[in-house]
Parts: sequence; structure tokens; C-alpha cells
Amino acid sequence: MTGLIVNKKTGFKNNTPKDPIIIRDFRGKIFYSTEGLRCVHKFNMPEGKYFVEQGDFNVMSDPVYYESIPVPYPERNFEKPFDYTLIFQPNINKCTINWDRKTITFDPSLLEMDLPALYFVLYHEYGHHLYNTEKYADSYACNMMLKKGYNPSQIGKGQINTLSTRQNHRKDYLVENIINHAKQK
Repeated sequence: MTGLIVNKKTGFKNNTPKDPIIIRDFRGKIFYSTEGLRCVHKFNMPEGKYFVEQGDFNVMSDPVYYESIPVPYPERNFEKPFDYTLIFQPNINKCTINWDRKTITFDPSLLEMDLPALYFVLYHEYGHHLYNTEKYADSYACNMMLKKGYNPSQIGKGQINTLSTRQNHRKDYLVENIINHAKQK
């Protein structure tokens, strides 16, 4: 495997779109894979340290631009939790934000998930500063991930893999919005 350091949101051109790209995170877990996707010609990577397991691609001069998905007018205006302390301890809800203590508590089981799923959960919790409605916090997370350099396939998979089947309505809502709005420009 070859190391890959990305210092800022960066776009890449896939030189062999029919061949899979497999990129792992610093822990060795799959971070981005084009396996099972149609020919991927361009993709983004957020800032971070990675390992390329497979793929032939080059840096582009600009990141791939994806349109944001629509979000409704904010339901509330709590303080932004971007500097809250992150805690890993048993949590029946997988993840919970505590506005009084300024903490975001993840269940330790989430450490087994890939980074896009973990960031989806974190950004979903951030979204609660504007939205009480869960699917709107999901939409906020999607837009934040697009802004950071994640690809729509990573976002959809991140949400689908973190929610139970009882939340299929949220999965359908976000995936439909990603398909209809988060188009590559």
C-alpha cells in the first residue's frame, strides 16, 4: 500500500474508471471504495492520512463540486457545538449531544465503524443546533460532509450503516435527496 496525505479537500481524476479504487484510513479500515459503483471518473478526499490499496488516479487542480441538498429553514438556533468535548462511553442512543455539559457522547461500538460513518454521526449531532427533526439533522450532516470533501456514495453509505431498519424513512429521505440534488458539477 502507498501512503497518501491530503492537506485539504482535494479532487482526483480516476485514470482507470472501470477498475476499483480502494483507499484505507490511518486505522487500515476502508475509507473510500468504488467497488460496486458505476465508472467513477472523479472523486474527492477530505484532509487526512490514507493508504492506497488499489487505484490509478491523479490530483486535479480543484475539488469536484457537488451541489448541497436542500434543508428547511432552521427550527431553532442553539449554540454551535463544534468545540464540544467528544466522549466515548456506553450510550443507548449511539450518540447524544448534551448542551449543558457541552459534550457529544459516542457509544464505543461506533469506533468499529469507518470514518465516513463516524463523521456522519458527528455532523448529525452538530445539525441539532439548527434542527430537532432527525432527517433534517441528517441533511445538515450530508451538506457538511460534502463541504469537507466526502463523496455522495460515502455519505449515503455512512447514514445507511449507522441507522437501524426502524429508520428506513430517514434513509430513504436522505438517499433520495442525494440522488436528486448532490450532483457533480
